[in-house]
Amino acid sequence: MTQPQQTTQDGNASHKPVYTKKRTPLVFAGRLTGGAVVASWLISVFYHAVLFIAMALVPWLSGFVNSKADYAPFTAIVGEVDQPTVTLESSNAPDTTSRTDSSKSLKFEPTDFKPLSRATPVKRESLDIIGVGTPSLGKGGFSLPGFTKGPEFFGLGSSARGARKIVYVVDRSGSMILTLKGVISELRESIGGLRRSQKFHVIFYNSGSPLENPPQRLVSAIQAHKRNAYEFFSKIQPSGGTDPRPALRRAFAVKPDLIYFLSDGDFQEHNAGVLKLLKRLNGDKHVRIYTLAYVSQAGAAILERIAREHNGEFRFVSENEIY
Repeated sequence: MTQPQQTTQDGNASHKPVYTKKRTPLVFAGRLTGGAVVASWLISVFYHAVLFIAMALVPWLSGFVNSKADYAPFTAIVGEVDQPTVTLESSNAPDTTSRTDSSKSLKFEPTDFKPLSRATPVKRESLDIIGVGTPSLGKGGFSLPGFTKGPEFFGLGSSARGARKIVYVVDRSGSMILTLKGVISELRESIGGLRRSQKFHVIFYNSGSPLENPPQRLVSAIQAHKRNAYEFFSKIQPSGGTDPRPALRRAFAVKPDLIYFLSDGDFQEHNAGVLKLLKRLNGDKHVRIYTLAYVSQAGAAILERIAREHNGEFRFVSENEIY
């Protein structure tokens, strides 16, 4: 402590000591006290901990990303469970030493082979389909001329466009013994060219009962029915005289659009009866009749008349065309 000299009011100095207390200033800069110190310490610890954890995870994350391609999913099912358990396993390198020939490993060997020819045909005889190639038919079945090519038998019938139901009435009398083979060959070709949407029936006649292609009605022109017809043809033997009337009655009974009528001569005493029968069965000309005089021109006149009266066409098939 200092002892400053004091003066009196008259200016004289006083020698009475005066004592003063020296003050030390308080300094607050850079210091925290109480709760602030604790809070700052906790924040520092938290941030350092987060930084430490992040630095520790960086190498692990980098290794996981880089090694992801080395793992492949593997499904392991143990027992009967609702959901599969999926784990990761390292994929193994392919074993190139055990490769097999792909052509041998993919070879297909059926254990049960059923030839197509023995397959069971469709039960239903036909499907009435109206579409391209099978136009809707008017009276007589020819409402759209020129729309599609008609069936052919010895080159006759291409003008019968739209005909869908065709019946072949064929002479098998004894005079056909040397020429029936040519008719059978042409029948096969004509029927083979029919579409699936068309139907056909074949009737052979002589002076007795007609022989009809089973099942004795129109059938659709599918391969199974065609094969059955070919087998039936191989059993036909020429014999007897010539009377087509029973065969013509059967032909009209199945309600065709077109009839091919073939004979190697006239019908002798039955000529008038045949003309009368056809006029009665086809008075409105709803069925077209195409006639063929086969090898012999003896029946050409009556056959040509039948074709003319029933909106058909006539043709003579010479011996040179079948041999």
